[in-house]
Order: sequence, then C-alpha cells, then structure tokens
Amino acid sequence: MSKLASLRTPIRWLMLCFLGFHAPAFSEADSARELFGDSKQSILQIRVVDIASGSKSAIGSGFVVDNSGLIVTNYHVIERESSQPDQYRVEYLTSAKQAGELRLVDVDVVNDLALLQATDIQLKPLILAAQEPEVGMPVYALGNPLDLGLTVVPGTYNGIIQGSYRPRVHFTGSINSGMSGGPALDANGRIMGINVASAGNQMGFLVPVRQLQLLLDQYTQQEGVVADMKIRIGEQLMEDQNKKFSELFDVQWQSISLGEAEVLKELAPFVKCWGGSNSADEKSLFLSADRTCRSQDNIYLNSRFNTGSMEYQFFWLQANQLQSGRFYTYYEKLFQDFVPGNRANEEDVTNFECKDGFTQSDTGRQYKTVLCLRAYKDYPDLYDVLFLQGTVDDSARAFVSHFTLAGVSKPNSQQFAQRFMEYSQWR
Repeated sequence: MSKLASLRTPIRWLMLCFLGFHAPAFSEADSARELFGDSKQSILQIRVVDIASGSKSAIGSGFVVDNSGLIVTNYHVIERESSQPDQYRVEYLTSAKQAGELRLVDVDVVNDLALLQATDIQLKPLILAAQEPEVGMPVYALGNPLDLGLTVVPGTYNGIIQGSYRPRVHFTGSINSGMSGGPALDANGRIMGINVASAGNQMGFLVPVRQLQLLLDQYTQQEGVVADMKIRIGEQLMEDQNKKFSELFDVQWQSISLGEAEVLKELAPFVKCWGGSNSADEKSLFLSADRTCRSQDNIYLNSRFNTGSMEYQFFWLQANQLQSGRFYTYYEKLFQDFVPGNRANEEDVTNFECKDGFTQSDTGRQYKTVLCLRAYKDYPDLYDVLFLQGTVDDSARAFVSHFTLAGVSKPNSQQFAQRFMEYSQWR
C-alpha cells in the first residue's frame, strides 16, 4: 500500500463515521417534519373562555379521533367549564385559524381524559396505535405550548412507569404548558399516548393509548352524552378507590423496625418510602427517627382539589438530655402538626369531624388515637380520612403513627385503619 493510500484509509473511515453519526439526526428531523405536516390539521388548540370577558383563561391541546368531530384532551384542561358552565365555555382553534365551540360529552377523570364534540368541522382523524412502541423508540409529542402555535417535540418512549398505580408513560422530552391534551405519535403517525404532565428536565408523562381506547369504547356503548358529569366522576372515583383498596387488602402486609417499634413497609409498588434521623447529631437533646411513605400519583379534580393519594408516617422519639417535661412539650407539638396530604377547599369538602380517645394495644401500650373525616360535597360516600395515634405511657420515649387517605369510602377507611394499627405498634 502506498503512503498516500495509507493516509486516505483513515480519512475515509473518519468521514464514514461522521456521516453515520449524523444520519439518525437527519432521519429524526425528517420524521418530525413529516409528522407535523401530516397531522397538524387534526390537532387543535383548546381554549377555556371566560364568558363575561370573552377572553381565554386557560389553553391546552386536543386532537380529532373520528369523522363526527369527536375530540380528545385532558380533563384538567377543560375542568373549569365542567364545574362552572355558567362562567366558562370551551372553544377550539385549528391550525387554519378556524374557531368554534365544543361540548363536553364524557370524561375519564382517573386518567385525566375528556371527550369533546364539535359539530361544525370536518377534519381528518388521527389513528390510534394498536400497541405500544418498544422502549427506546422515538416518539413525537405535539401541542400548543404557551400559545405559540403548534409545536412538535421529539423524544424517547421509556415504557410504562412501574411505580405508578394509574398507568403513565415515561417520555424523555419536553411537555410544556399548553401541550396538555395533545397527541404523542409514533414514527408511523399513530397515537401512542396523550400529553398529560411534566417534571421538567426532559421528564414528560403520557396517558397510554389503551386508556383512551377504553374511554372511546365506553362512550360508543353508552350511545349518548353523559347527562350529569358530577355523577359520572363520582362513580369513577368510587370504582377506582374500591379497586385499589381491594388489591391492598389482598396482599400480605410487611413490617420494618423503627426504634423499638414495628412499622409498615411499602404496601405496593406505587408507594415509596423515605426515612431519616438525627442520630449523628451529638448535640441533639433527643433522638428522632422517622419514616414517610406516599403514593406517587393524584387525581386532579380542580386547581384547588386533588384526591386518590395515600400517605403514612411514623416517628420514634427518645429523650437523651431533655427533661421529661420539655420532651412532652415537644411531643405534644408534633402531635398537633399533622395535616391532610391532599389539597382541598371549603367549596369541595366539609370541615373535618374528629373523634379521639385512649386505647390499649395487645401489648399493653397506652395510646391517644384521633380519627377525622371530611366529606366530599359533590361526590357522595367519599371522604378524606386522617388518622393519628401516639403513645402516652412513657415519659422519655414515644411512638407516633399517622395516615391520610384521600377519596375513600368509610368501609375501606375502617378496614385500612384496623390493619394499619395491627402492623404499626411499639411491641
């Protein structure tokens, strides 16, 4: 081989590597451009308009799914019109600047989906994917971020999140405000998810397409618009919490040590626990060790009210240099500081009604126990429940346990409380 040829070989190899490295980027750009062109006529801006002022108060995205003008978006996008129809109306705006009114016809509040009906547009519907993509495949989220016009955001499909009770897709891409309710498309332009939330830093979340298919099937079978959305939502909330607590009661609960007490471990994959203590602080006047467990998702009902969450906490306290009087003062303050784990407003729930008393465990420990319930005003037989229990028979040590359940029936809350006390005790 000549010297010139030997020099050309590595140069040619480097050029091929360079071109090979950049080929996927060009392919992805081409795919995004083609998807944008093919689907932009079917994707709408969804506007919630204040009737008195005539101005939009919220925006999101939506897309057409059949030839009758049926449109999909997130429930949280149009919730104001659903709960306050005398103040708000919902409109659409196409990429061609055609506008018109929309009527809410059905919801799946648990999965944050809503179906809207337009009567004056003829747009090509998007097609639902028959199956989920493989993990690592490119996905394209489309929507109307910040009222800037239709945008396509390329990202990666990372599968269904394992630690979520309600299925959500982890999408590595930016879902910005205004894109909620827009479609996420696979490389063939088929809907594989619906934009629903973002945690920033390229952490997006999608409702899987199968949840939309279930809602569409249900809407078709009922043959008509839902007459009362509050009844519909209440039924969905009741069904969801019954299913979740049935699953929790069917599994064997496990305990873990905290100080001299036994406390609950994670009840299910959708519950995550963290803990901490001040054991390394040599100046501390008392030992404090804690464990907090929370479910990872909520159900949005309105901007001031969410439900469907669960949390439980445990504290082990032990006086070192602190006198018993000061220790009890600290303990009493801690006992008074617990609040519900979900947001709620007086328009949505009643005041808490509480019962308290002193109980004795099987091991002879004396406890003060508090149980509080507040009712949901629009959804009968659903409550937020706050439970608190703390020992009162030792001047230098104390064990506190607490849970809150959001949107639960009385029978399920009572069964949960009984098992919770069995598995959370100072032995």
